[in-house]
Amino acid sequence: MTTFPSTPRTRAWRAAVSLSVAALLAAIGPTAFAQRAVEQPRKTCDTATTPFCDATMAPVPGWKGRVFRLAQHYPASAPKDVQPWLSFDPHRKPQEYLDAVLAYFYEGNTRSNTEASFDPALNRVRGWYNAPWQDRGTNGREFVHGLTRERVSLPGELDPKQTLPWNNYAVGFYNAPGGVTLGKVWANHGNPDAGLATMPEGTVAAKLLFTTAPVEQVPWLAGSPEWQAYVYDPNDSHPRATSPRAIRTVRLLQVDIAVKDRRATDTGWVFGTFVYGGGPGRKAKGGSGSGWQNVSPVGVMWGNDPGYKPGHGELQQTALNPAVHMPHLGYQGRLNGPVDNAVSSCMSCHSTAELPQGTMVPPKGADPAPWFRNIESGVPFDAGHKPLDYSLQLEVGLVNFLRQNPSVFPRSLSAAQVERVHQDIGKPLSRAGDE
Repeated sequence: MTTFPSTPRTRAWRAAVSLSVAALLAAIGPTAFAQRAVEQPRKTCDTATTPFCDATMAPVPGWKGRVFRLAQHYPASAPKDVQPWLSFDPHRKPQEYLDAVLAYFYEGNTRSNTEASFDPALNRVRGWYNAPWQDRGTNGREFVHGLTRERVSLPGELDPKQTLPWNNYAVGFYNAPGGVTLGKVWANHGNPDAGLATMPEGTVAAKLLFTTAPVEQVPWLAGSPEWQAYVYDPNDSHPRATSPRAIRTVRLLQVDIAVKDRRATDTGWVFGTFVYGGGPGRKAKGGSGSGWQNVSPVGVMWGNDPGYKPGHGELQQTALNPAVHMPHLGYQGRLNGPVDNAVSSCMSCHSTAELPQGTMVPPKGADPAPWFRNIESGVPFDAGHKPLDYSLQLEVGLVNFLRQNPSVFPRSLSAAQVERVHQDIGKPLSRAGDE
């Protein structure tokens, strides 16, 4: 296994605050605006002749804060831009590679006003774009920052002090090369073309993941950037469409990146993940103790190490940062972030992006080997399916569209594929690791 240069990073844990469960729940209760928002009017968005919807619901009455606007002015072609990660071989200099990608993502996106950060409309350096049709169901985008609900963190998964499950939320972005592909797939708002889903070289996908967990349960989140978001009860592991939401505080926990890079010869992609501060017991990067820059790389991977067996050598396609010690990684020590399921990996999960929808993590009792193959860009996870080039956001959006428009026969899909998608319409859309 390739390793990061060993750099000393120690972090003094903040003294834990002893709170009863009742007091803790009171501490993270809604700040205001607990009334239910109305569903986004569908006649004005998500139709064949209208823009895509911004969120699942309209802002609650009286809300005067930030309101999410989907970045959907997809470019016809990508302008020339720097690609600083190309100066570093991800196999030999993983830390430098990840730092270069993160700096590229952060440039023009981070602001002194935390709530205004990562708004593509305010970025004067380069364009960033959101995937459409993430505005359906219980996992759909909320109206403040466009966050979608992700996998729940079970007790002990984030920190030994964590005694309760906590909901997590995320928002993803694509740079201009990826935005070109989003625009091609969705050029016809009433009939998307999944056959155009191949991402070009230089595509960067980045994702911010936030948790409802408070500092009292996850002490190393102290100083983490905070957003206000319209979310469910933090401990409600299985919310329903009728479950109430409220404006609550969420904290940055994880940053994921994926880069289309031909140097990853087995897959075409390089995946990386960062954790705020460095995780349990680690010193904040740079010693600042707060802010967007205070994230540390967990590691990078460019393949799934098929056939790997613990105790028989090291992982060859994953590089982990020895200065970060999370309560769990991915399957057999492969790369995953703190929100992700320990039976999967970053690359394994995303390799299942396809239509009809794939199964993101190995079901209980199944042979895990098929989920840890090296799947080339343009090849589906399941034979006979339409590949979506490692983009689960495209997959979720297209499945949402087909559920809403069962009579549409999308281009590039066979009759058998369309029938299979329609057979799956009654199934809930899974989030990474929910199985």
